[in-house]
Amino acid sequence: MATQNQFPLSWDEKRVRQTIEHYDRQSEDEAVAEDEAAFERPDK
Repeated sequence: MATQNQFPLSWDEKRVRQTIEHYDRQSEDEAVAEDEAAFERPDK
């Protein structure tokens, strides 16, 4: 029996793959900077 992929609303396989590629290409320093920036934003 085949299983159906379930993506977040308004996402598709292309967007998921692009997101994975983004994070796979990040250096550790870039990932830390992105995480720190997220905590500094009061609107998120």
